[in-house]
Amino acid sequence: MVVPCYNYGRYLRECVGSVLAQPGVRTTVTIVDDASTDDSADIAERIAEEHAEVRLIRNERNLGHIRTYNVGLRRADSDYVVLLSADDLLAPGALARATALMETRPSVGLVFGHAQKFATEPVDRTAMPAVTWTTWRGDEWIRLQLSRGWNNISSPEAVVRTSVQHEVGYYTPELPHTGDVEMWLRIAAIADVGHINGIDQAYYRRHAENLSNRFAGYQDIEERWRTYDGFLSQWSRADDAARLRPVARRRLADEALQDLLRDLDRSGVPAERVDSILELARRIDPDVDRRGRWADVQARRTGGRPRGVAALGRSTGRGLAELVRWHRWRRFRYLG
Repeated sequence: MVVPCYNYGRYLRECVGSVLAQPGVRTTVTIVDDASTDDSADIAERIAEEHAEVRLIRNERNLGHIRTYNVGLRRADSDYVVLLSADDLLAPGALARATALMETRPSVGLVFGHAQKFATEPVDRTAMPAVTWTTWRGDEWIRLQLSRGWNNISSPEAVVRTSVQHEVGYYTPELPHTGDVEMWLRIAAIADVGHINGIDQAYYRRHAENLSNRFAGYQDIEERWRTYDGFLSQWSRADDAARLRPVARRRLADEALQDLLRDLDRSGVPAERVDSILELARRIDPDVDRRGRWADVQARRTGGRPRGVAALGRSTGRGLAELVRWHRWRRFRYLG
């Protein structure tokens, strides 16, 4: 278990406690303090003194979150490894459930599940339907990921086979926002992927200092495309990459236009901002201006609304797609 920490001392004891309390498994915790300016390192040192299974690494200087992740992951020597931010928590029994799947299916290199988002205290949802597993071949999971166009793993719920982690390498510093997405894709390129259905596997804390808050909206779309494009350029299955690249292009470009239509409906968007978003969509997919959503944006930006049966169908289809995704999330705890 790798727990990177920068100025999250107030969360650290609860985070480590959620690991040490896991039933049915033996755990070790490596806290990596990234030269915190609060009392994080002192708290981590006290925790390590209290628990023989906890060790502390202190960066001499601040390395940033990606390099700090890698300091801990390179030291991983257990059968399985989890990267758990100091502000997040594991759900009770999460490690036993994930490792049971991986022990049963040796081809699986990554297991994840639902991560409950919370602000103050997680909601106890242990009395849920029976827990089941879903597994995918790695290439199948990659296809689903790129067809979907967005990451459905928050990170604390992800358990990785340590041998697989060392084989694929570590986080890419050039991808500070989407390094986790790229990591899952690299793992799926050499191993299968599993999912724990029907129960929370981790708790993801929402607060103003979340690193994910630094990238949002259209910048998030651009970063995802950069990540997918880079992965596909290096994937050894060149034929599959060639088939999936236009799928990912279309999905992300359409998402940018869909978000722009939403923003135009909600409030005025400056003309130069509309132009920059349209340029982003066209950089991702040069053919995007041939599709109906592009025409819808052109109509909407001039103060009108898209008209005709086709435009109405596109609007209805967008609403139905969101509804279907929501119901699938409610049923399977998996955003597919």
